[in-house]
Amino acid sequence: MATAKRLSFANFPIPFDHPYTIPSLIAAVAASSFAYYYLQSTHTAELIEAVRIRDINKRRQLKQPEQRFASLKVERRFVNPFGQWKEVHWWQTALFWLCRYKGNGIPKSEEELGKTMPVIKPSLDLMFTRPDSNNGLNESWVQLGENKDSRPLPSVAFTWLGQSTCLIRIDNITILTDPVFTNCSINDYLGPKRLRPIPCTLDEIASHIDMVLVSHDHFDHLDESVVFKLGNSVTWYIPLGLREWFVQRGVENVIELDWWQEIRHAEQLDTTIACVPAMHWSGSRTLFDKNSTLWCSYVIKTKSNSVFFCGDTGYCPELFKAIGERYSPFTLAAIPIGSFKPEILMQHLHMGPTDAVKVHHDIGCPRISIGIHWGTFMMSDEHYLEPAKQLKEAWKMIDIQRTGGELTLPSPSSSSSSSYVPDTQFITTSIGQTVCVD
Repeated sequence: MATAKRLSFANFPIPFDHPYTIPSLIAAVAASSFAYYYLQSTHTAELIEAVRIRDINKRRQLKQPEQRFASLKVERRFVNPFGQWKEVHWWQTALFWLCRYKGNGIPKSEEELGKTMPVIKPSLDLMFTRPDSNNGLNESWVQLGENKDSRPLPSVAFTWLGQSTCLIRIDNITILTDPVFTNCSINDYLGPKRLRPIPCTLDEIASHIDMVLVSHDHFDHLDESVVFKLGNSVTWYIPLGLREWFVQRGVENVIELDWWQEIRHAEQLDTTIACVPAMHWSGSRTLFDKNSTLWCSYVIKTKSNSVFFCGDTGYCPELFKAIGERYSPFTLAAIPIGSFKPEILMQHLHMGPTDAVKVHHDIGCPRISIGIHWGTFMMSDEHYLEPAKQLKEAWKMIDIQRTGGELTLPSPSSSSSSSYVPDTQFITTSIGQTVCVD
């Protein structure tokens, strides 16, 4: 009876005893897996894009903007229902981060940086309490009003704290937007470093906050440590799909909103929070959560005032005109103006100053618009002061084109006690500078 030979590596044509064999096999398997995943993901992305374009074409026949620009989901992922949207491939993003010039013109001297981008202590007495007199007003206060000699409690007060983090009081409601208080864009240790220090701590304002608006879940717009700190003491307004993330951190006082959805604030029923569309994306907190949650902007309306907080977004003329037709007039608008270069990659994600000024006009020319989302975390290629400089130029050019006139803007680094302006304007402020509108 014949006996079977015992198998050994010597019987195989592959020389397993060679020192390079195993590493070569591992590299081949890894390369094959990567190629398969890339081709599969590319095919899926092409199918999703085809469905997105098909649905956009179908929606063009709809008359109502709320229907044309309703949120859209394909294969359990949110997509942008805007023709201006362009998907950026992962390798383009990777190449950008590998090759980008990270200087951004930032001076090496802290003294020079402080002169060009001053940080001012916010006028918290104006943000939170009714002053009995004019005493105690500091240099960070800028008022818009008729009588520059009188300073009553303003109906709207606004302070930019950096990036898209804004402290807003509209009538008797205090609002914090896209809260980020870390030293870097991801946390205190990871990501691009904060260019200028935070003008106030969270502890200084936490007890006064009534609600927090979150436009999307990117690290530079949603600070996990703030979520733990404020917890259920405030009402969190968030876009669709983000509730579970909050619940996992013990926070249940959250209200999820879809685009065009409105809700009255429970603690003050004459205040309405409206979630409106934006052209952006979500994810990046993990490897597999891209576009699993929605992104948005917000409108806050009271009996006498209305504020537009524009989250991260590219420019879509029809969208912003629809927002203006539905919700204007606005007392104040916070509009992003930075992270716009290189434009070939960024223009559909982030507006530059020129597009931001167009938005100001599209939404009905608020009494004042303030540029945000610049000069905080350097994550694009423009000079760190370019957004403020271009905003002045764009404002003059577009105003000349549309009205034949020219409006004068105060310097973004101005620290004067007051500034009086025409009926509408678009400015940048120092970090921490408080703007009041009567």
